[in-house]
Amino acid sequence: MINNDWQTFLTAQQATLNEQGAITALQFPELERTILTHGPALTSLAHDALLEVSGDDALSFLNGQFTNDIKLVSEDQACYSAYCDPKGQVLAIMLVFKMGDNYYLSFDGSLKDTIQKRLQMFIMRSKVTLVDVSQNWIKIGYAGQFADLEIQRRLDVKLKKLLNTAQAKDEGFPDLTLIKVPGPYHSYEIFAPVATAEKAWDALKRNGEATNYLDWRLLKILAGIPSVSAQTSGQFIAQFLNLDKLEQINFKKGCYPGQEIIARLHYRSQPSKRMFRLKLAQLVDLEPGSELSLIDDNEKKHKFEVVSATADIFSGTQVLAVATVKSLEVAIGQLQSEATGLVTIEPHPYPMVSVED
Repeated sequence: MINNDWQTFLTAQQATLNEQGAITALQFPELERTILTHGPALTSLAHDALLEVSGDDALSFLNGQFTNDIKLVSEDQACYSAYCDPKGQVLAIMLVFKMGDNYYLSFDGSLKDTIQKRLQMFIMRSKVTLVDVSQNWIKIGYAGQFADLEIQRRLDVKLKKLLNTAQAKDEGFPDLTLIKVPGPYHSYEIFAPVATAEKAWDALKRNGEATNYLDWRLLKILAGIPSVSAQTSGQFIAQFLNLDKLEQINFKKGCYPGQEIIARLHYRSQPSKRMFRLKLAQLVDLEPGSELSLIDDNEKKHKFEVVSATADIFSGTQVLAVATVKSLEVAIGQLQSEATGLVTIEPHPYPMVSVED
């Protein structure tokens, strides 16, 4: 569960929380679906995990565990990176950032205990301390039209490029860190102690609205950004989730778990599977890790493994799902099923073909 004081604060905002402490609804649920199209919106992401990594060997330790080059992380620049098993299958996707001398790992809350235990196991004699600080730091998601202007106006921070990181300059928001993250709108993830998070929430609501965590999931899906939870951990090789196209894998750095498999797939072959973004005509409840079976006009079946899914703002369902590339290359006509209606494969906002391909 989330911090008790933060839970009390959200409840006073008339928020309904699930067992994990995520906002499922607010005072006017019927209006929440359209908030993102009219202006900035914010939601609590305090149900995500946050680990603090400190010590003289923190950098070398993290660089030996993750797919991206953690040497590039500074107080001004964050990165996304995958944590894989020896088979190259993604156990978690981390947002890695730095405050002072310490590194922080933000990832899906359902994986907190598993990932912390696994990382701790590999510390051994290294001078590294790993601490769960999820209760000490509140995470807020903020995105939408004019979100960048509101961040400048309310917190006196201007972040130009994706994954730029900064501390709030306004002295009224001590220890507040902002990271500009990918999204269809200007999007930010904000980390702060409870008291500062409450002040930031109130400031950002002056010209914005609060919404539920599913709207934040929708933004990630529209941006083609995969999520890995307890339901999908260890299920997909890194390239199957397009992590190479999202620059979450550095092929020039040293070894890490799964590096041999991931590098071989990169240099010697092409991934047999990729992650696609689907728009379903109908509203369908799809759990991560579940299978979605569709047929084409020739009644050939095409199987998709669901990564993430949620209701679209207007109608239907937005889905990220992994499928065999060759199967879709020979698909005839449109995909559909009785449960989903017609299904459209939407383009990702990042290139899927590179010079190396």
